[in-house]
Parts: sequence; structure tokens; C-alpha cells
Amino acid sequence: MKKLVLSSLLVLCIFGITYAFAADIQKTDSIKTKNEKEIQKAVPAKPGSEVKIQKSAPSKAGRINKDAAKIANAVLPKVVYPTMTHHLGYEGNKFSITVRFNTDMDRSTVIAGGTVRFDFPKAANTPGQITWISDREFKWVQLSNSRFNICIYDPDCEFKLTLTDGIRSKEGLKLDGDNDNKQGGNFTIWFIDIG
Repeated sequence: MKKLVLSSLLVLCIFGITYAFAADIQKTDSIKTKNEKEIQKAVPAKPGSEVKIQKSAPSKAGRINKDAAKIANAVLPKVVYPTMTHHLGYEGNKFSITVRFNTDMDRSTVIAGGTVRFDFPKAANTPGQITWISDREFKWVQLSNSRFNICIYDPDCEFKLTLTDGIRSKEGLKLDGDNDNKQGGNFTIWFIDIG
């Protein structure tokens, strides 16, 4: 009987020690993964579906091209405002239009009369001044003294804003103006100023 009790006790001790070592190994593995920094990017499986997190290589890896990683994580630049024909404002008698993007833009590529065009009935590519509010938002104000100098109210004035795909994000991606989820394509919107 004594031998049976001792052998049972020995088996229980071996199982206990094995369990303790296994738990310790799992604990150090979870600490190791918590300390390693990983880059995560939200990637939708299909349009309209929930977002899944895709893990890529740890940022400590020496073989990653930092410029390629920057572009891979970049957001395709799109116009988020204005979206409707009545999203216009005034500064006194002048038109004032605010444009907002979904990501930080390269300010040097946003040029009044170049990549930013306003076409009015009396003046195609009307001169204006761009004032930046943030890296994602600017305001265009006409240079002429009055909106009546550039608009014909019959009974309303219709005019067009065009942002060309020469506008780029800080990562160097072209504006997706036509909203096809690919770089390039002009953004165009018509405004109506009620007379």
C-alpha cells in the first residue's frame, strides 16, 4: 500500500511540475508578443462589410523600405466637402468656398487658377486667393470686388469648381477626384447661387 501511495504521489508531482513549466512558457510568449510593436492596417474585406485588422511585419525589421511602408499605409486623397451645390459662403460681396480633404495634402500642389479652377458665367478660371485652415482644408476667395462682376443671375448663377488630379497628398498620391478608388481623376461640382 505504501508503494502505491508513493508512486501515485510521484506521478502527481511530475504532472504538477510539467503543468507549471507549460504555464511559465505561455506567460513569457505573451509578454514577448506584447513588447514587439507591429504595424496594423484596417482593410475592409468587401465594400460595406465590417473592418478586419491585418497585421504586417514588425517595424523592427531592417529590410522594410520606409518610403514604401509610408505609401502602403497612406490614405487615398478624396474631397469630403463640398458635396452639395449649396455649400458656398460669402465674405462681404465675394464668394468664399471651403474645400476639405480626407487626408493631409501637399499644399504646394494646390494652386488657384492651376489645380483649383472656378468657372463662372462671366469669367472662366476666375482668379482667387487660397488660404489654408489646416493641412486638410483650405478656403478660396474670389479676387474681384463683387460676385456680381463674375456671375449672371438668370434667375440664378451657376458655376463650377474643378480640382484636378495634379493635387497630391503629403505621401505623393494623386487626388481621387472621380471617386473610383484609384489615383487620378478630376473632382467637379456645380454650385447654384440663388439670385
